[in-house]
Amino acid sequence: MEKQTENNPLNEFEKASIQPYYDCTRNGVYYIAIETDSNGNTSEKPPLRLSDSIRIIGRGADTAGNHYRVISWQDGFTHKAKIAALPMADIGTNAGFQSLQQRGMTIHAGRRKRELLADYLQTQGDNTPFHIVDKAGWHGKDYILPSGEIIHSKQNHKNKTTPQTLYNGDTSQAAAFTISGNLKEWQAQVSQYAAGNSRLCLAIGTALAAPLLAILGEQNGGFHIYGKSSDGKTTAAKVGLSVWGQPEKIKNAWNGTVLGFANAALARNDNFMVLDEIAECEPHIIAKTTYSVINGKSKLQGAKDGGNRQQSEWRILIFSTGEYDLKNYIERGGMKWEAGQSVRLPSLPAMVRYGVYDHLHGFHNGAALSDHLLNAMEQQHGAAGAAWIEKLMTLDIERIHAARNAFMQILPELNGQALRAARRFAIVAAALELANEITGLAAGVGMAGVKQCFDDWFAINGSMDYETRAIIEQTEDFMQLYGESSRFVEWNNPFVNHDHAGYFRELNEKERRKEFWIVPAVFESEILRHADVQQGCLVLYKVGWLQKPKSGKGWKQLRFQKGRYYVLLGMEPPNLESLFDD
Repeated sequence: MEKQTENNPLNEFEKASIQPYYDCTRNGVYYIAIETDSNGNTSEKPPLRLSDSIRIIGRGADTAGNHYRVISWQDGFTHKAKIAALPMADIGTNAGFQSLQQRGMTIHAGRRKRELLADYLQTQGDNTPFHIVDKAGWHGKDYILPSGEIIHSKQNHKNKTTPQTLYNGDTSQAAAFTISGNLKEWQAQVSQYAAGNSRLCLAIGTALAAPLLAILGEQNGGFHIYGKSSDGKTTAAKVGLSVWGQPEKIKNAWNGTVLGFANAALARNDNFMVLDEIAECEPHIIAKTTYSVINGKSKLQGAKDGGNRQQSEWRILIFSTGEYDLKNYIERGGMKWEAGQSVRLPSLPAMVRYGVYDHLHGFHNGAALSDHLLNAMEQQHGAAGAAWIEKLMTLDIERIHAARNAFMQILPELNGQALRAARRFAIVAAALELANEITGLAAGVGMAGVKQCFDDWFAINGSMDYETRAIIEQTEDFMQLYGESSRFVEWNNPFVNHDHAGYFRELNEKERRKEFWIVPAVFESEILRHADVQQGCLVLYKVGWLQKPKSGKGWKQLRFQKGRYYVLLGMEPPNLESLFDD
């Protein structure tokens, strides 16, 4: 035989060598190693089982730049196929193996087996791209329900180059965000009773309006309805929840932590949250929660390796219930209820005619209607939300704007904060009108119900800005409490008590009109309550209550050699109408 040389063409064909490899079957993940005998012959060793079957179907990254392997497996309990994102930083660690075991997968013990499994998870399988997200709601044209289920738009589904979206967030309440019954039965047993019932229209409309926030570029907010405990507030809230899932399980109570509420809001991004029975919560938690959830951004926190963690953001509509309005609870917690928050989360009475109901639809009282709705919602829930998202994917934004504008056109001319509050009601009315085929309500029924809710809110709040109303109310409260008390000393009386608020003098004995000279510290801290002094003085001056010095400079008037004072004319504002002259 001719000896082969380096130039021999036969050298181009090297002898094939057997390499170790992984094999994933329905029975598990196996590692097949290679062994060499004394004669130099190689062969496969018996398969070494590492774990239950785990298929690697892709790679992904989230918005923070963290990378993942996307795995699929069959749940050993339900026998259903499941998909999850496994952080690459956790692969090979105890935390990573524990997360697999928590999902029901058997991971064999032994250092060598786990090292091999870690290599398998990092290097094997497909590299199909995935976009990993940790919050529900809109992601491009797709929508993730709070259950983690993704409703794909037909446009995205056809585009094979777009990375698939995979939800990797909180699924603790996934079982509650499911469909029971069907849409027709829900319409017949639940939503039809919203016709003529304004608070039920508000609840269903708020649930439907939540996914519109992102589309319209609107801020977070919602509504708070208040009244005595037996008036049906919770039932109304559950009717709204039945749009998305099983009401009793997805209803949140107010008695939680700020972080807990933020996590719940993230899992319900672009969706609806009910916070029931506010009286169960401490006032300071109510205040912090309200600001945190409405503002839509998590608390700024430092990261272990330096810098700050990425802040989470969400869009959400809240439907809250309690015995009193939110301002009452916030101020009990020692915090100020700001005008912007009052507009984004308007409070209105739950009570209309029969508790929360305007009409009973043949039931003999409100309790009987509530019992029917509660029983029906246990069996009929969740179908409306999924159907609504699918419809939204087909709607032009111009049509949504038109529906909202139609509501605004039936309102009186508004400005300032009243206009902003009206726009929030308008989103709810628009959602109801656009969802007629989802709710089964006739055209105009939802808009009429929301209009009544707005009218009831407007009757209490009027068109006066929150800050203006607060200044006038605070001044009225102070004068009613102390205007006739010993805190005000007669004009020529040289003696004052330790709680001295100022002086008074009669201007007209027949009308008993008095002029009150108020100590600046009292005026600024007890009447204005540390609000902006210039703004407070302008409001009181415009209604003819605060007198300005003849010099026209500043707001305080000189009383002989006894210092300067703010001067109020009378016990009440003489001319409230002047606030609306503009």
